[in-house]
Amino acid sequence: MPPSKRGLAWPVENTDPVFPFTKPGSKISWLYNWSPNPTPGAASLAFIPMQWNAVGAPDLPSKITSTSTLLAFNEPELPDQANMPAAAAAETWLQHIQPLRQRGLLRAGSPAISSAPHAVPWLLDFLQRIRAAGSDVDFYCLHWYGASLGGFYDYIWSSYYQLGADKPAWITEFAATNWDAARPLPVAEVEGFARESWKYLDGLEWVERYAWFGAMRDCGAVGGGAALIAREGGLTALGRAYRDG
Repeated sequence: MPPSKRGLAWPVENTDPVFPFTKPGSKISWLYNWSPNPTPGAASLAFIPMQWNAVGAPDLPSKITSTSTLLAFNEPELPDQANMPAAAAAETWLQHIQPLRQRGLLRAGSPAISSAPHAVPWLLDFLQRIRAAGSDVDFYCLHWYGASLGGFYDYIWSSYYQLGADKPAWITEFAATNWDAARPLPVAEVEGFARESWKYLDGLEWVERYAWFGAMRDCGAVGGGAALIAREGGLTALGRAYRDG
């Protein structure tokens, strides 16, 4: 039986214990933390390192000795995230990631793009550049936030087919939110979105893995209803549902 698709998007600064998510029978099989350095206390989950931007990329060979998968560049099309022109991202990929792929050491996911209108064009530009040099990605990485299940489904399908529908996809950040901290979505609405979307992604053959945002006490502008960890610690009802299925 293949491992569960569900993973934890775990902030590197999060000091809560991981073990409440890993009891026997847990549906959670992997974790990433937006960095190349493993999260302490999470050895029972597959750790997937991330090369967030170009900083530290020459050190990758020493960071990926115990993994076979790498996530690359976090929302590089956005100025407040990795903020990398496609040409610079492609150069970093070809210099530091492609040699590891070529040696058969790992599978590497595409830069993870947001749902901004210019994100898919950015990724297509990146892909054209690395493919012209004989490289490629092994799976696509997508992010989405919003209030509508239909909007989420439309986005992942549309983006997947614009990118070629020729590789698996990972949804490495997604959540239900209206971005209104003063009047957030009702908790019941967030939980309904979450349960339906998890079930839907579990049934999509081309979605290889996914990670709900977020495995933290404070989800910031996304809203407290999306949190898998309660403000006082321990799992929220949503966190228990994510773990138990």
